[in-house]
Amino acid sequence: MENDGKAQAGGLWHWRIVQLTVGLSVLCFVLIFAVGGFSEESTRLCIRLSAKVSLVLFSVAFSASAVQGLLRNAITVWWRMNRRYLGISFAIVHLLHLAFLVLLQQWFHPVFTLAKNTSLFAGGMAYLFVVLMLLTSFERFSRYLSKKQWKLLHTVGGWWIWAIFASSYFKRVLHGEMEYIPWAALVVVIGVLRVVALRKK
Repeated sequence: MENDGKAQAGGLWHWRIVQLTVGLSVLCFVLIFAVGGFSEESTRLCIRLSAKVSLVLFSVAFSASAVQGLLRNAITVWWRMNRRYLGISFAIVHLLHLAFLVLLQQWFHPVFTLAKNTSLFAGGMAYLFVVLMLLTSFERFSRYLSKKQWKLLHTVGGWWIWAIFASSYFKRVLHGEMEYIPWAALVVVIGVLRVVALRKK
């Protein structure tokens, strides 16, 4: 979720990315509750959907600079220029994912109560990074950090979030939930892209 400065006036997409991705996600969540009612099943469906949408948005934002470093063309340049907005979209959808988890805890199932302390700590740190990275995607907050501090925050935060996604989907695959293999593979691919781009640099 890196900060590329202020949006260029009249630029292609930019905030439209946020409007489109978040707007469509919210519409899907509303439809799920409209059809299924306010129930545990609907809440869990929103949790699963928001997690997958978050992973896709995170993957696109986290791999933007790596992809451009490995393959430079009009698409990857656009991709790199808009990673800030892709990152903001990820943060908003992932915070909605947290909201659905809180809803599940409060109304249907003690998901946080039953979780291990290590899981709560790791997940809590991930959300702390999400909030800090979201805030420092705006100049109003990023100006309080040096360039080095800002880069360190977004690099460490990005890899921490990547590790949480990896742990979550790999565990599901190891438990026999084969439908999660594509999602685990996506996590591996973006991690490899980042490492390969770093080694090349």
